[in-house]
Amino acid sequence: MTKEFVKIEDLKFIEHPSNKNVKIGYILTHKDDNVDFTSAIVKIPKGQSIPEHTHNVYDIICPLSGKGTIWVENAGECELKKGVFVKVPPHTKHKIYNVEYHPTLTITINSMTFTT
Repeated sequence: MTKEFVKIEDLKFIEHPSNKNVKIGYILTHKDDNVDFTSAIVKIPKGQSIPEHTHNVYDIICPLSGKGTIWVENAGECELKKGVFVKVPPHTKHKIYNVEYHPTLTITINSMTFTT
């Protein structure tokens, strides 16, 4: 399959930098594909979380399936489920938790710079 058409099951998933039980599969990256953003599918198993962290750029989160809670600094909590889009400004703390069943999230950001 070409890069123009990508199936989730064809992505190579690796450990997320903040939780080895969370997996991330990159679709396009700033580094490898010479684009101005990075996009990925993140798989968070039931009971797992992505702890509080920030990025140096905007983080756009769009759940494809599952349900959990996201907390964003200065905005509060929101149920994270299909149909909800979350825009996290640069340098803003955020975390995902209370994962009730296996959500798959797409995350598009300008860089995978990850700080805790």
